[in-house]
Amino acid sequence: MKKHLFFTFLFLLCVQTFCFAQNSREKPKIFNVKEITEGVSIDEAAKFLADDNPTFSASDFDDSAWTHVDFSSKKSYKKDQVYWIRYYFKIDSATLNKPLCFDIGQNGASEIYLNGRKIESIGKIGDEKTRSFKMNNKVPELFSLDNTEVNVLAIRFLPNINADKMAINFRRTTLNINLNSANEFMVDMVEMTEGFNFITMLICGVFSALGFIHLLLFLFYRKAVYNLYFSIYNFSIGLLSYMVLSFYQMTDPADVDTFGFLSFLSILAFGASLTGFINTLFGRSKLRLKILLITAAIILTVYYFSAKTAISFVSFYIIFVWFESLYLIIRAMIRKEKSAFIVGGGILTFFGIIILTIILNILESLNVAIPEIMLGDTVGIIVAVLIFASFPLSISAYLAWQFASTNLSLVKQLDEVNRLSDINLKQEQEKQQILQDQNDLLEKQVDERTFELQNEKQKTENLLLNILPHEVAEELKENGSSEAKYYDEVTVLFTDFVNFTQSSEKMGAEKMLVELNECFTAFDMIMEKHGLEKIKTIGDAYLAVCGLPIKNENHAYQTVLVALDIIEFIEERKKTHPEALDIRVGINSGSLIAGIVGVKKFAYDIWGDTVNTAARMEQNSEKGKINISESTYQLVKENINCEYRGKIHTKGKGDMDMYFALETKKD
Repeated sequence: MKKHLFFTFLFLLCVQTFCFAQNSREKPKIFNVKEITEGVSIDEAAKFLADDNPTFSASDFDDSAWTHVDFSSKKSYKKDQVYWIRYYFKIDSATLNKPLCFDIGQNGASEIYLNGRKIESIGKIGDEKTRSFKMNNKVPELFSLDNTEVNVLAIRFLPNINADKMAINFRRTTLNINLNSANEFMVDMVEMTEGFNFITMLICGVFSALGFIHLLLFLFYRKAVYNLYFSIYNFSIGLLSYMVLSFYQMTDPADVDTFGFLSFLSILAFGASLTGFINTLFGRSKLRLKILLITAAIILTVYYFSAKTAISFVSFYIIFVWFESLYLIIRAMIRKEKSAFIVGGGILTFFGIIILTIILNILESLNVAIPEIMLGDTVGIIVAVLIFASFPLSISAYLAWQFASTNLSLVKQLDEVNRLSDINLKQEQEKQQILQDQNDLLEKQVDERTFELQNEKQKTENLLLNILPHEVAEELKENGSSEAKYYDEVTVLFTDFVNFTQSSEKMGAEKMLVELNECFTAFDMIMEKHGLEKIKTIGDAYLAVCGLPIKNENHAYQTVLVALDIIEFIEERKKTHPEALDIRVGINSGSLIAGIVGVKKFAYDIWGDTVNTAARMEQNSEKGKINISESTYQLVKENINCEYRGKIHTKGKGDMDMYFALETKKD
């Protein structure tokens, strides 16, 4: 298939050279439905001008004075110069109103206009700071044509002049454009991408896994240096397959050098590890191995100064390494070394497949009849798998054989030892049985004690989490102490039952305690629902805060919602419990300090003027009301309906603006 494409390319090149077709409005290119379905390349000479003007995109613009330049030719572009290309074409009626797309490859930035309308931008044309270059339109824009008249394709193009300075000239500074049927193009692209990604990632995964396994084998047994070389060998193939996938998906020219260096590094590591492995097993001259490894290091150094020179050197290096490996293995096979036949099988299979492929291509070029099955995609996939897998599989087979031989020898020695020490082993088994029984008993006791300790530990942790916030409890467990912290945005809530002392005398201490327990338990549930942190209860007062230890931007709103739920709970309770207490609530927002007090019987507490002001809000509230300060009002006024109470004198604070929070605002 690749051979046919190569000769087709040569034929088209000759046709373009001797039969220079000049595209124009009078002589447009006509594409039929078959060409568009298969994807047709726009490679004729088109109108070309080194200038920039928005009117050049118009379908009726007169470009008769422009020069004709072949799309695929490599031009001498100037830096920072914008170029325009205009191309004329028609489609036959069978393609009307069907989705089409342009598959574009480039090294620069371009804007695509069709009949005066901009349909796509690839990269960005601008000055040195704003421009961005892309190599293709990964997902082309779709369009359709509703007539068989002449269509004008206008392209505004800014070439990436620095592309020629890259280590790897991945794409020339040209435009490559194909007109495709969108449906066929998308299906083919998805199928090819899925298949290509699967194969490359499969190769990458398998060889990387082999590399990791043999690296572990080397780390466990350093004398087997061949495991290290084979590990690098597999990692290099895995990296190279990943780089192939990366090149295929690359769109940014700036990534070419990085991917190019990693590909170069993987190829160089491939050659160095191969010669290291073969020489370690079959080579007699350590000097030759050292020279080849030093050569690899020199080539890597050359890459820093001249990447193109290093790439040329590494090609010769790989060829030499392959033939050196083949020579060493064949020599070892002649000497009838068992391991050579195992490793040599993979090498000879690889060379045999390469030679067979070359012969088949020669026979095909001479029109010699070849069975169709030999040219099918299935055979091609099998051949590719054999090329990649033959040598690694043979090496893995050798290592397995070596391991099996070593293991067999050890088994024989172990049998002899067992025969000589059978009596001692029986006695040892009896001792071991006694020890085992004792161990089982001890393990059972340890398990029981461990289970008890874990239960006690869990109880302690649950109790600690019930006393302290989770973050503070974790800090206390980890460090043995917890520092007080400053919080600049929190909201404090105080509640207090009205006429608690008088009601206590009437109800009795026991009933009042039950009442407080039920009310405070409900308050705890409300706090948990809205994310507030309960601080403590002081007699009949309940203190909570929102916004610590975890910051909460809606701390004021959440606190007011809690207060509304508390008022609602008390009102509902009074319906079923005539002796239920009335409550008043005070809320204030601001900053405070929170932390643990003391080292024995410690408690998490909060301090600061914000707390004192919240207490004043509660003291100046009314039965069944939520009294909030000015600072809280400013935070919740958009979401809560409030009633201004005016300035009210408070102890130690003077006159303060206060509000009753009534209800949430309806949307």
